[in-house]
Amino acid sequence: MLVKGSPVSKVTLIYNDDKKKTLKLARRLEGLLKSSGIKIVDRSGSPDLAIVVGGDGTLLRAFHQTLGSIPLLGVKDGTYGTILEVDPEDIKHLPDALSKGMYWLEYASTVETRGKTKLVALNEFLIRSGKLGKSSRLGVAIDGIPIGECICDGVIISTPIGSMAYSLAAGGPLLDPRSEDMVVTYVAPWPPSLTLAVKSLVIPLNSEVEIWSPDAYVYVVADGLSPFKMHPPVKVSGSKVKAVLARLSPNPADFYRRIVRRMVPRRLTGIMDYLETGISPQNL
Repeated sequence: MLVKGSPVSKVTLIYNDDKKKTLKLARRLEGLLKSSGIKIVDRSGSPDLAIVVGGDGTLLRAFHQTLGSIPLLGVKDGTYGTILEVDPEDIKHLPDALSKGMYWLEYASTVETRGKTKLVALNEFLIRSGKLGKSSRLGVAIDGIPIGECICDGVIISTPIGSMAYSLAAGGPLLDPRSEDMVVTYVAPWPPSLTLAVKSLVIPLNSEVEIWSPDAYVYVVADGLSPFKMHPPVKVSGSKVKAVLARLSPNPADFYRRIVRRMVPRRLTGIMDYLETGISPQNL
């Protein structure tokens, strides 16, 4: 469910100024915002939202800095940006939409580790061997029931939003962001399909996933950030923390349009043009 936003008067900009392309886009956006009367402040200035310019990784880092305390609006800088809302060519329309409150807030599910070390992830957790470059024997239990074990490069536990990232690349399914589920996916299991009934599972967010290993410790990586050393078993379940993401469309299914536009080769998207405009696609 999306919630209507309020008119915006102050924003903070988050971007990586080491990248010339990103810096150029951020400065252009800053000029457009100031021209429309929207103030640029830092986080101590109580901004109405944070505009994140860059790729998915930049938005994920912004989430870990704010943990849902401020809405995040992603502007992609030319990368895939599957969780980012605004394409570079559309930023000219952004100040008007924000100042009029023409945006909607999505409260995205996250997952967390249980126990002494509390970690939160918006995309996914990767649990892998404590020995760099080595596979490990990892087992998975769901709500206390063992479902399999194998030698593998790791286990991914992803949110609905994270299902379009590492988990998808490892062979997991794509979840609708509105679903209240998470995905558990083995990374490069061996022997393939001999030790596991399934490689990937979709389970409710309120379930508890337990990852165990005969090793003394494993590494837990949240959203591709720094690894944490933890003693198995590692327990993961849905978190009460929500990532607040600003969207420019009130239609939750617009997620599919964004995915197709950014991840499907252009020559295969002609049918999308036809469905949207009625104009017959060319060169299909």
